[in-house]
Amino acid sequence: MQTTTFWTSLGQSWHGFGWTRLRTHIALALISLAGIGAIKVFYVPRGGLDYVITVGAGYTSLLLIGVSLIIGPLWLIVRRRNPVNVYLRRDVGIWAGITGLLHVAFGLFLNARGNILSNFLRLDTDGAPRLLLEGRGLSNNIGLVAMLVLIALLVTSSDLMLRRLKGKRWKTVQRLNYLLAVLVLAHTLIYQQAGGREPPFGDLTLMLTFIVLIWQLTGLLLYRTWQRRAQAR
Repeated sequence: MQTTTFWTSLGQSWHGFGWTRLRTHIALALISLAGIGAIKVFYVPRGGLDYVITVGAGYTSLLLIGVSLIIGPLWLIVRRRNPVNVYLRRDVGIWAGITGLLHVAFGLFLNARGNILSNFLRLDTDGAPRLLLEGRGLSNNIGLVAMLVLIALLVTSSDLMLRRLKGKRWKTVQRLNYLLAVLVLAHTLIYQQAGGREPPFGDLTLMLTFIVLIWQLTGLLLYRTWQRRAQAR
């Protein structure tokens, strides 16, 4: 009985995954590959694969997180409502997660020299481990927290989890995307300063942040306006 219920639930989790969503995922996969490829072609033509994927996947993930935060306000403008689940927003978030985890997986080994913990800790003269709270170490530790949030969002992104958590609780978990955006932005900006990243990266990051903030503010104002009108009726 339990086995049947499991497979039934698993099958239902693919409900709604038709050609439209398949095309969306193919497009997002191509965008992700293009983002990584752009780093190889325009930034470090002779860079190693690990470095290219670390940088390319990281900035692609940042971009997709920003897009996922724009979809809600845009949906509110076009449809005059913002439902609990918007497949496009969720699918963009899934690929933000995939590219984010690629960034982490390759980035952990890039400068660790066989010791992953050296990205986050250092040994004092007395041999006691201390968290790195400055420069790249601080950025890495913020990134570690962001990764945990990202995993939580990915794990709960399926229709199965949507049904199990129900709409309100599921939406509450998915709102961690705002926390994720703040953590990833802090991780990116600190690393840009510590690593001496070229100005275009910082400029594009701030531009994306500004665009997302404008859309979020617009969505908030529209939501409150329509809410007041509904209460006045």
